[in-house]
Amino acid sequence: MNNQQFKSMNSDEIYLALKEDILNLKLYPGQLISENELSKQYNVSRTPVKTAFLRLSSEKFIEIVPQKGTYVTLLDMDLIKEIIYMRTVLETTVIKDIFEKIDDELMNKLSENLEKQKKIVEKPMVDPKEYYKADSEFHSICFDFAGKTKLWKIIQEFQVYYTRFRMLDIVAVGSFDKLYKEHCELFEVIKHRDKEKLDELMHHHLHGNINRLGDKIYNELKHYFI
Repeated sequence: MNNQQFKSMNSDEIYLALKEDILNLKLYPGQLISENELSKQYNVSRTPVKTAFLRLSSEKFIEIVPQKGTYVTLLDMDLIKEIIYMRTVLETTVIKDIFEKIDDELMNKLSENLEKQKKIVEKPMVDPKEYYKADSEFHSICFDFAGKTKLWKIIQEFQVYYTRFRMLDIVAVGSFDKLYKEHCELFEVIKHRDKEKLDELMHHHLHGNINRLGDKIYNELKHYFI
């Protein structure tokens, strides 16, 4: 962005820009951020930045520590594990519920999404943000078809921890081919209404973040976690 673009930014726009940078790990967990520096970066007074900080703090994206500074919140591994457990139970149940009403429209939407994922992973340089969006869209299609759109939105409310953890997996490991393959396997399970295989696959797919990151969580990436 140039200075002319920054001049038009208000507190809402600064909030959204910072939130996106936090979710995409451009601002990493535990990073110190400064009102003064951001005011200069966005070419605005400190007031809209302070307002954005207060909003981000209330949503637990940042932590304001008096007389020390403002930090991007760390990841809580215990909470992340519980969110993954919750999502595994909920999504497995949702997909089983749609087995009896699967139609061509649903399968076409999922197929189109897989084609989108394939094009992304075949690029010489994969954009983690772009792949994450396509990944999430695949799952949201199933929730929408089941009439559980609000339930999907509730899951997304844990993005301050869970989205960043998933992005950390994508950025640190970069196993896009594996993720794409798992979605293809899930497509086949849905197509053939295979309830028995669904349980195993969903557990493997949604716990994959932890398995792929492995010891990195406790070694080179440990400073990102509480």
